[in-house]
Amino acid sequence: MVYLEHFTEHPLDYITEFYTTERVRIDNCPHCHSCRRLHLHGVYHRHVIWYEDVFSIPVQRHYCIHCGKTVSILPSFCHPGFQLALPFLLELLWAFFNRIPSACALTHQHRHFITRRFLLCLNRLIEFFRFCEDPLVVFPDFWHKKAIKLLEMVFSVGKPHIFAKRYYDHFKKGFMAH
Repeated sequence: MVYLEHFTEHPLDYITEFYTTERVRIDNCPHCHSCRRLHLHGVYHRHVIWYEDVFSIPVQRHYCIHCGKTVSILPSFCHPGFQLALPFLLELLWAFFNRIPSACALTHQHRHFITRRFLLCLNRLIEFFRFCEDPLVVFPDFWHKKAIKLLEMVFSVGKPHIFAKRYYDHFKKGFMAH
């Protein structure tokens, strides 16, 4: 299981902070709801594509002694299940749906996968915004305009990591998780 936590907004700052500050601790197991603090269980490295750069960031793991499951603390600029950093991912989606040519080096198949995954999750995004923002918000009927409106609402929440953390806390999964 992944637990999103806001540290910094850039992978380089996160890497520096990871090795210089005290570790974040998890007090309750999200699997079995044990009230005992989870044990630090090592670190693994994960790739993050940040525009033109690729970073290998350390991710802290915790272990529950009751259920035997692990929990990873992922920085909020990452999206669970995707190597693309969240700000970059949202900008790619924005460029695609607004038909803005993108200078990034993603393949056509990768772009198609990202947009298709976003479109498959539109209903859950609508549910999130109706529950957390405005229950009477009206969305266009056409999928293309609906996607643009949802992206505008994502950007209106503030920084991408704020939206991602709120969404994850509500559904316990990333906004593009299938």
